[in-house]
Amino acid sequence: MSAEDPRSQELVEWLREQGHSPVKIEKILAKVAEYDAQTLHESVFDSISKGQFDLSSIIKEALGEEES
Repeated sequence: MSAEDPRSQELVEWLREQGHSPVKIEKILAKVAEYDAQTLHESVFDSISKGQFDLSSIIKEALGEEES
C-alpha cells in the first residue's frame, strides 16, 4: 500500500493528523501492505483448503487455457 493508493488516503490523512512524519507514514503504510498481503495469502489458502476456491480455473487462467 502506498500513499498514492486511493484506499490509503484516509489512513494517510489520519496519520498526519496524529503528527506522524512522512517517513513514519511510509513505514506504517509498508507494514499495513505487508499485513494486507499476508491476510490475503492466508485467506486464499484457507478458501482452497475448505473447497471454496476453484483452483483449477485459476490455473487455466494463468496458463491462458480456455474453460471447457
